[in-house]
Amino acid sequence: MTQEELLKIVHTLRSNDNCSDADLCEVIKAANQTINLQNLATLIKTSPEQKSKNEALKFTKMELSKMPQKFKKLFTYNKAIAHVRLTSRNVYEVRCMIDRVCYFGSSKDLEVAKAKFIESLKNGPAKTKQDKRKLLFNEYFMRWLDTVKKPYIKDSTYDGYMQVYKCNIESVFKELALAEIDSFFLQNLINDFTQSEHYRTAKKVYNLLSPCFDYAVADGLLDRNPMAKVVIPKYEIKQGCPITHEEEIILVSALKKTKNIYAQAFVFLTYTGLRVGELSSVKQDGDWFEAVTEKERKGLKAKIRKIPVSPNLKRLLPLIDVDAIKKLNKNTISRHLSDFIENHHTHDLRHTFVTRAQEVGIRREIVSLWVGHAADSSITTTVYTHLDQNREIQLQEIKKFDYAV
Repeated sequence: MTQEELLKIVHTLRSNDNCSDADLCEVIKAANQTINLQNLATLIKTSPEQKSKNEALKFTKMELSKMPQKFKKLFTYNKAIAHVRLTSRNVYEVRCMIDRVCYFGSSKDLEVAKAKFIESLKNGPAKTKQDKRKLLFNEYFMRWLDTVKKPYIKDSTYDGYMQVYKCNIESVFKELALAEIDSFFLQNLINDFTQSEHYRTAKKVYNLLSPCFDYAVADGLLDRNPMAKVVIPKYEIKQGCPITHEEEIILVSALKKTKNIYAQAFVFLTYTGLRVGELSSVKQDGDWFEAVTEKERKGLKAKIRKIPVSPNLKRLLPLIDVDAIKKLNKNTISRHLSDFIENHHTHDLRHTFVTRAQEVGIRREIVSLWVGHAADSSITTTVYTHLDQNREIQLQEIKKFDYAV
């Protein structure tokens, strides 16, 4: 009789409440099989219908006495529990995770499997093939980025992270193992960006690497974050610079003379204060334009921002094909600004809208509302909410946005 056949018989008999363990032993002896009560209990628990299921394993006083003292206490008071399972190849696997370390023993004989498990408690877990293989940093970083970060960020944010990784991290860490990276290596990397005056890049690289190393520490792969002592450069963030009135005239003239599709987009951005990434979501509703804010967080409800049509925009709107500029790629739009004016970014057009609105005397809190800035300490939430809901006040204020270009 094979062990598989015996298991089926044991399982059938065990389903009978009147059948005791002693009765089962008699059946097994009659089948010319040798088995003790400990193995019997495991056989019952690991019948064909339950083979892959892990079961808690109890140790005898003799087995506990063979364990190192710190483990003996854990298993005696059930603060640590080992599990046993019988594989499809009839191998007993005994394992337990303690302080992020897996202790393991296996054999076709349960007693031997338990003895090997106790031996691993004495000597430490045996190294597996995966343990011996060097875990490369790039491999771990991509796993972290795709598993931990990607599900909770927007696609555009993920693309930005990937660009930083591909351009500034991947080649530098090419053959380095995660455990080989130290603070000096990372400090030299940051220093290289600092010396070439790429301060923003240094900050972006730091902001990507540090949480990845933090996760590796929590994962039990590192003792400490090697980025913890790295010094990053302090630098003055360049604020947006609004275009001059002369540059504004250049854009408007290009729109009037050529109706260039990019001139249309730039004039529209200048007189709405929208970010270039918000352009694709624009919709017109009478005297208002609305767009989904680009600063939305994944998983949160999209925030709609509404901007009234100013007199300046109203005069030029017949020359602007809003549906056409919505379809333009935002990166392509940005590259074409230099066709008209030099040394500016598309975000400067947003600053131009804010500056012009302040120049004509529009209330600061209303301008903040239109461009999607949060209320600061001088603008209470009550006032902000009141202005947001009062369209008449906003329409009165936008009439001030009327000057010759």
